[in-house]
Amino acid sequence: MSKRRVVLAVHGGAGVIQRSALTPELEAEYRSALRDAMAAGYAVLMRGKGERDDDSGGGGQDKEVATNAVEAAVRCMEDCPLFNAGKGSVFTHDGQIRCDASIMACSCNNNAATPPAHPCNTDNNESSITNTSPHQVIQKRRYPSTPHPQAGAVAGVTNIQNPISLAKAVMERTPHVMLIGEGAEDFARQLPKEARVEIQPDEYFWTDRRWRQLESVRKAEREEEQKQKQQQEVRILFQLDHSVPQEVESSHDDEQREKKFGTVGCIALYRSDYSNNKNPPYYQLASATSTGGMTNQRHHRVGDSPIIGAGTYANHLCAISCTGHGEWFIRCVAAHDIAKRLEYKHGYNSTSFDANNDNTLLKKALDEVIFGTLMAESDSGEQGGDGGAIVLDKDGNFAGGMNCPGMYHGWVYEDGEMDTRIFWDES
Repeated sequence: MSKRRVVLAVHGGAGVIQRSALTPELEAEYRSALRDAMAAGYAVLMRGKGERDDDSGGGGQDKEVATNAVEAAVRCMEDCPLFNAGKGSVFTHDGQIRCDASIMACSCNNNAATPPAHPCNTDNNESSITNTSPHQVIQKRRYPSTPHPQAGAVAGVTNIQNPISLAKAVMERTPHVMLIGEGAEDFARQLPKEARVEIQPDEYFWTDRRWRQLESVRKAEREEEQKQKQQQEVRILFQLDHSVPQEVESSHDDEQREKKFGTVGCIALYRSDYSNNKNPPYYQLASATSTGGMTNQRHHRVGDSPIIGAGTYANHLCAISCTGHGEWFIRCVAAHDIAKRLEYKHGYNSTSFDANNDNTLLKKALDEVIFGTLMAESDSGEQGGDGGAIVLDKDGNFAGGMNCPGMYHGWVYEDGEMDTRIFWDES
């Protein structure tokens, strides 16, 4: 029996997501929203495959298919008020909505020329320094080259309907990787219509549910200030998407009891040849992540979602999107750590397609970071960061993991069949 490859996966946030906090109707809404996002991304992958099949000369039509697929899926979740991204974003301390997003992609051509051999593997003891002119000294390449990923990100942007499309425009239309705040918004206003970066009024992003969350945490902050007056110590409270202050943890309000780190993300694999188990002439891996941040966050705080290597990463081996307590994911460079553990520690470093490879190494590298590095206690005694991640490798193996009770996520196989998971103990 041939192996079933996963071609796309999404997540909609992780955290204290319990069955008791989700009505059957709300759970069905989340699963439906995940499927809608996967359907949007999968449709782009299949259109790219169709164009490739119709283009006998190659034509380069498939070069950005995975990139376009993750953008499509994340745009769908940004337009859904269930998720903390785009339209469903949470409010900051000053009552504003500021969004972050990033995208990364790596394209690999297996017909490329063989890279230079490692000097240690040859008998030629030629010096690695070459004088090409009296005024120029350069280093010769000592190690095999690997494909160079491309990346784009935006942080602290307001009134952008789909921040992920703005991040993609940064990647494709500028020499930069990250733009922030007013500069990013000014760039957005200059983009042509085909970039699909729409600017919306404040009213578009306002939701009663998110405003109630801000009022709830502001109230808890005022009460905390009163308690700490004698010690002249004031704790700044913030809320991770649906999380709430301790005193309302016992509330019977299902919406208040759900604690979720609000981020959305998508990872995708596009292969130019799905018809056999040989090396495809071309493949691309891509990852995209978008968020509205934390309720009541201050001072234009930025989390891991727009940070390449922390919340988003893609190279020639795998694509990763993370969700969780952003400060911890930044400190641990979580997404990059997963990818490099896979490559360096577990020896998974070839661009050649391996039909016999399963997700064992992928899952191991993911678990080492999610259940190890991120959960380590800091020197100050602070417990590690909760959250999760989804990972997809070049062979179509998928792994999702979380160190908390739940993560909204799902994946789709190359034949279009989809599956979704929310709770940690779902089989």
